[in-house]
Amino acid sequence: CRLFIEKWKGHPLIVPAVGPHAHYTCPPEVLEACVTLATEFNVPLHTHVSETAPEVEDSRKQHGMPVVPWIKKHGLLETQLIAAHCVHVDAGEIRTLQRAGAGIAHNPSSNLKLASGIAPTAEMLEAGVKLGLGTDGTASNNDLDMFEEMRLATFIAKGFARDPLVVPARETLKMATLGGARAVHLDHLTGSLETGKRADVIVLELTGLHNTPRFARDPEAVYSQIVYACKSTDVRDVWCNGRALMRDRALLTVDAPAVMARAQAVAQQIDAFLLAREGNVLDKLIAIGGLAQEETYEVQVKVAVDDAGQIERVLREPPIVIERSSVRRQYDTYFLFADSGQSRIRYREDEILDQSGAAKEVRYSLTFTQPGKEREFEQSILLSRSRFTARADRSPRFYREYFRPAQEREVNKERRRYHIVYKDTEFAVNLDHVTTPQQPGWFMEIKSRTWSPRDAEKKAALITELLALLGADVTRISRTEYVEL
Repeated sequence: CRLFIEKWKGHPLIVPAVGPHAHYTCPPEVLEACVTLATEFNVPLHTHVSETAPEVEDSRKQHGMPVVPWIKKHGLLETQLIAAHCVHVDAGEIRTLQRAGAGIAHNPSSNLKLASGIAPTAEMLEAGVKLGLGTDGTASNNDLDMFEEMRLATFIAKGFARDPLVVPARETLKMATLGGARAVHLDHLTGSLETGKRADVIVLELTGLHNTPRFARDPEAVYSQIVYACKSTDVRDVWCNGRALMRDRALLTVDAPAVMARAQAVAQQIDAFLLAREGNVLDKLIAIGGLAQEETYEVQVKVAVDDAGQIERVLREPPIVIERSSVRRQYDTYFLFADSGQSRIRYREDEILDQSGAAKEVRYSLTFTQPGKEREFEQSILLSRSRFTARADRSPRFYREYFRPAQEREVNKERRRYHIVYKDTEFAVNLDHVTTPQQPGWFMEIKSRTWSPRDAEKKAALITELLALLGADVTRISRTEYVEL
């Protein structure tokens, strides 16, 4: 970043800036280093601020304060700050940003497309914040059309406030010109046609059908014409710093057909890559992030039992020691795939219950598995399989549409989980009552992680002892997974 600033600082058209993505992706020491760098070179600092409601909620939980006080604590408000989005800032935070001289980049199309929310722009303008319009990137705003941004900005502000007078056309055009220049701390260079500033000019042709008729009685009418009726295709001429870039809608410095052909070629490469990736279930899971691989070797057995209460009574007696226990309701959705690896993805909603039977905590997870090698030790089976886990932060419908499984199965169960120690060895004992698909009685699972063949043999022998101690009927051992019932 330092080298980039040193290379471009002083360029007539390019103003370098420091850009830590956001407070939740950059640790405090990175934010503070960015502040130091921006201050040293006297350049702007751009970062995302309060774009989504979960971002603000997480900040309150983790730091005990919303986003603006947190970034203020780490010095960002002492820089030429460009705060992107600011959808979920409150009145106090708006005043804090105004007093700091920070600029806000309002991106209405992006905020709507990503369902981030509607920024309180009327309140920002009333507070005197430096407010400019932006498009965000092509991933969240496909056409990058500033005329569309102007129209959206004024309309959603009026609709949100239920007041047709807020964010009028003149103020909206200012947000796209001088207000935008102020928001990025460049109003000494551009944003208005004044002596000493760069000659950044566009000429609009207002003779099109959609711009007819035009009214001249009120001098303010031109602002309504531009904001409410004009399209980007009405731009006829463009100058940047006095240099003509477009005349009579003809680009003078870019070979448009060549650029369009190259862009289409890149799009075809991306299509080919995505088609190949989407054929691989694991690659699709990796693409949505938060994935951790866990190579699991596990000795386990599952056996049908009639009386879970009798099992629990034995678990509470020596030589077994219960370290901890929980009662759960688990709702599993299995996505089954017709690939060569017989891949499965399990979406789990895991409710941990309190003594009254109400859910006190709910955890959501995704687990990817494929059948692994099996080796049998007496009544137990050593399962070797690669397992990938990720936090599930989207709805089942999203995963269903994203993964497009060949089949889908539901497994719901009530689980009583015990973590026990038997002969100085840790085991997990699950007592499961499967309600979907409905199964009579209970199943008992006894499991233990293992890391070597010798350890597996030892634990398999101990599981055999536990089966006898708990009174399980070994003829009722099941090698069928719940999803296969």
